[in-house]
Amino acid sequence: MKLKSLEINGFKSFADKTVIDFMPGMTGIVGPNGSGKSNIIEAIRWVMGEQSAKGLRGNTMADVIFGGSKKRPALGRASVSMTIDNSDHYLHSAFDEVQISRRLYRNGDAEYLINGVKSRLKDITDLFVDTGLGRESFSIINQGKVEAIFNAKAEDRRAIIEDVAGVFKYKQNKNKSQNQLLQTQENLDRLLDIIKEISDRLQPLEKQADEAEEFLSLRKQFDRLKLVKIARVKKDLSAKELTTQSEITALTKKIEQVEKKLGDKTSKEDLIDSQSNELENKLNNLNHLVEELTQKYEHALGENNLQKQKRDSLEHNRDLLNSEQTKLKQQLQELADKTNRLKQQIEEEKKSQEKAEQQVKEITDKLAKSGQLSEQDKLANLRNNYVQSMQDAASLSNQLINLDKEKLRYDARKKSLSTLSQQLKEKLSEKRAALNKIENSESASKDSKDLEEQSAHFSKQLNQKKAELSALEKQHSDLLASYNQIRIRSESLQNANANLDLFVGVRNLLANRQSFPGLFGTVAELIKVDAQYALAIETALGAGLQNIVVDSQSTAKKAIEFLTSRRLGRVTFLPIEVIKARYLPANIRSQLDQEKDFIGIGAALIRSEKKYSNIIENLLGTTLIAANLNAAFRISKLLNQRYRVVTIDGHIVNAGGSITGGANRHQSGLLSKRAELDQLNKQLDDLKKEGQKVNQLIDDSQKEIAVDENKFIELRNSIVAKKESLQLQVGGKKIAEDALNQAEKQFQSNQLEINQLEDEFSSIPKTREKLAAQVESLQEKNDQLSSEINTLEVSLLDARSSAKQQNSRLLTSRENLAAIKVQIQADSKQAGELSDQKNRLGNELSDNQKQIDLLNNQLEVLDNTLKNTGNAEQISDNLKSVNLNRDQFVEKKQKLNQEENSLKVEIKQLQLELRQLLDRKNRFDTKLATVKSRLDENLQDLKDIGEPDISKLDLLEKEDFQSISSRLNALKSELAKHNAVNLAAIDELKRVKERYDFLTGQRDDLITASENLKVAMQEMDHEVVTRFKKTFDAVAEQFKRTFSELFAGGQASLELTDPKDLLTSGIEIRVQPPGKKLQRLSLLSGGEKALTAIALLLAILLVHPVPFAILDETEAALDESNVDNFGRFLRDFGENTQFIVITHRKGTMRYANVLYGVTMQEPGVSTMVSVDLEKAGTALEDVK
Repeated sequence: MKLKSLEINGFKSFADKTVIDFMPGMTGIVGPNGSGKSNIIEAIRWVMGEQSAKGLRGNTMADVIFGGSKKRPALGRASVSMTIDNSDHYLHSAFDEVQISRRLYRNGDAEYLINGVKSRLKDITDLFVDTGLGRESFSIINQGKVEAIFNAKAEDRRAIIEDVAGVFKYKQNKNKSQNQLLQTQENLDRLLDIIKEISDRLQPLEKQADEAEEFLSLRKQFDRLKLVKIARVKKDLSAKELTTQSEITALTKKIEQVEKKLGDKTSKEDLIDSQSNELENKLNNLNHLVEELTQKYEHALGENNLQKQKRDSLEHNRDLLNSEQTKLKQQLQELADKTNRLKQQIEEEKKSQEKAEQQVKEITDKLAKSGQLSEQDKLANLRNNYVQSMQDAASLSNQLINLDKEKLRYDARKKSLSTLSQQLKEKLSEKRAALNKIENSESASKDSKDLEEQSAHFSKQLNQKKAELSALEKQHSDLLASYNQIRIRSESLQNANANLDLFVGVRNLLANRQSFPGLFGTVAELIKVDAQYALAIETALGAGLQNIVVDSQSTAKKAIEFLTSRRLGRVTFLPIEVIKARYLPANIRSQLDQEKDFIGIGAALIRSEKKYSNIIENLLGTTLIAANLNAAFRISKLLNQRYRVVTIDGHIVNAGGSITGGANRHQSGLLSKRAELDQLNKQLDDLKKEGQKVNQLIDDSQKEIAVDENKFIELRNSIVAKKESLQLQVGGKKIAEDALNQAEKQFQSNQLEINQLEDEFSSIPKTREKLAAQVESLQEKNDQLSSEINTLEVSLLDARSSAKQQNSRLLTSRENLAAIKVQIQADSKQAGELSDQKNRLGNELSDNQKQIDLLNNQLEVLDNTLKNTGNAEQISDNLKSVNLNRDQFVEKKQKLNQEENSLKVEIKQLQLELRQLLDRKNRFDTKLATVKSRLDENLQDLKDIGEPDISKLDLLEKEDFQSISSRLNALKSELAKHNAVNLAAIDELKRVKERYDFLTGQRDDLITASENLKVAMQEMDHEVVTRFKKTFDAVAEQFKRTFSELFAGGQASLELTDPKDLLTSGIEIRVQPPGKKLQRLSLLSGGEKALTAIALLLAILLVHPVPFAILDETEAALDESNVDNFGRFLRDFGENTQFIVITHRKGTMRYANVLYGVTMQEPGVSTMVSVDLEKAGTALEDVK
């Protein structure tokens, strides 16, 4: 068997498909450190079934897949195939060539193949059983195995010989047998416990079974005697049954006679009852007719009374309007008188004004002569202007008040007119309805049918609206459920925010923030961020979110003293007055704007009050936000790693190039929670608005349904009224038309007046707004003038006394003049108001007169209506005739009732007699049922005893009844003594005895099996000892040879630490290198230890040859001379064994038949170069 080739694709550093062909002899694999040489050996171990990721220098098995390089992306699959020449059928396979393959995908899927057929790991393991090949056999030797030999304890070295001897399966079988023996012993112990338990139960069960059999014998005698007693009782019961049956037959005949008489009487009663019901129906119809005529009569009387009441009401309203008209005329006269008096008063005030102006002029002339006029005049002018401005403001305010009054009067008048208009509308509707009744009386029948159809359609619409209301209520319920769910989440977040994991110092300081007026809060409290950027900003600020912003350094100092004195923790403060903003240069910003995945500068993504802008720019003014990590790398490289770049998902590329990334399992940060809370609150507001909208729709729907239901009721009432109106004839069409025309004219007149009012007062709001603006402007002017006056008054405090007196007189005169002007203006305004009031009273007089005319017309219409309504007497006559007919029917009904009562008495007597007979029959039936029941009970007792055959009872009836009863009592007493008998003990004894016999047989089988296992274990120990001794001797002999050849002399031996105990004895290695004394392995130098271990491993290969062996830098610790000996030995050994050697040593390379070089021409990717040294040597000789 030979190893033909190895195909590697995507395994570790072998990104490309690589095929290595192995030739007979020695194949060397060379290359610099880190080029991937050892990956070839690991690929062979992996394809042969290696399951330890750490054994392959990885953390997880996915680490064997090519992970990518600077120029290449990571691969998704690793694949290794090893082809073996099996022409000698060294492997347990029928194929001459065997290819084993293993594949692993990055998603975790894996597969094994043998000659392209999917297989199991066990199939590959079984393929190499007992061949000396395998991932952990001595066919693969690395530095670790070499070191393990000389570092191992003597007891551990034993495993090396055992592995070569092939005793592992025997030891494994022995362990298995030991476990089986222990399990057998445990089963035997449990079985013995169960047998003892059952054995203890057998004796009591045997006693209980004897008692049960005795009890059954007594009960059998008791049942036999009871059978005799039952037979005697049955005979007596049968006689009673015949007697009772004859009594029942006689009573049944008598009952049939009485029932026949009762049936005849009942038939006659039914006939009378039918006649009575017919009369009752006629009486009911007459009663309904009486009631209907009575209602019509009362309705006619009510209509007359109503018309009379309306007439009285109209006359009363007319009288009230006439009275009000008289009062309005009086008020109008009083206003005229008051206006005349005001005009006279205004004339007198104008004369006073002229006199005051003359006085002011004289004083002004005197002041001009005294030289003090300039400032005084200026002050006077200011005061005049102030007074004039105050007058203007007062005038405008009065105009505003008058406008408001006019608006109130307008509203009141409009309301009055609207009320009147509504009344007129109603009357118009009544008149039109009355006229329509008269005109459409012929089509009333058709209208009634239309109303019926309209009612059905209306009912259908009403049901549909109720269904829509139910849907709205369900929608409201769903919205309420969603609202509650989000509200709970919001409250949970609010509670979490109230208990945030703040730093101790921050938490303590915020708890006492009222003591520091200049403390604004943490950075997290003062900023707002969109949810999509929250994680990036949290990552960028980190602990800076808990920095506290203050107004100045003094506030920070006070807070620090507070924390220090109470030892409440440490806090970082950001004083607004000293923190400076940091910005990116304009040229860098222009570069960043060209980047595709650049989100923005951190400070630009934050919202806060303007006063915190320097703080935000200082913290995040030079922090860049990118869409992803690749964009962050690109931006950082563009800016030569001078600025920090943070990704949306929280990774950081720091200034200088270091990278921070990953994710924690903890909850969201401060900003994320706040953003989520804001979003939840918005959702709550939206749901609340939507809920209110749905609630409003529900209310509207409920109101609409209520209105529709009322309309439906009204519609039904209209249908009834329409049907009733078909029976009446309506007159007076001319009167109704006249009244309708009069009402329409009055309504149009009223509407015309409403339109005129709306035109007159449409400009009031604009006028009022303009006046209010003028008042506000004048008030500002007054404040300015007042300030100037105060200034001038202060500057004139030191003026001369005479000037003061003159000024005082001047000011007094001017103030009097101003007061007179104000009074004149006020009186003029009042005169205008009186004139307006006079006009308004005139309009009200005109309106009242119109209403009086309207009422007179309505009274005339009512008088005409009363003349035409007089059919109450005719209805009264009809009512008397119907009452007479009803009395005749009542008399007939009374006679039938008397006859019916007489029949009921006779029927009652017959029913009483029948009931007595039935009671007697029921008693006999009960008696008969009791007798039959007792008979059935006796028969059932017979069945229970087991003697259901009645013929056998006659033989037993000859015995004495008294003696039978005595014997029964004696047996009953005897049975009572056995009240605790376990009847199940008989069957239980049988079942337990069978189980006892079965378990004792099982016990004997377990004892035999235990003995057999002990014998088998002894045989396995013997086989292990034999094989171990044979292999140990062979390896020891070959070790002497390999040691001597590798060391070029010296001697070595393997010794057992306990030759008497070959099952556990350890192995010591004693060596004597050339020129040295015999000593233990542990006393040699490092190189000597390594060469000795190699000699032992090669000795093992001599004892137990393998088709191929793999050596991974095993000679690394040897000097050059020993490397040469090692290489020569492998070359000689290679005639029978194929060697694959990974080496750095030239001495080893010299003896290789083929050399493979492993290089990394591309960083991170291994490639192979091969040289056939024999062909190369021949070619070189040819050249020479």
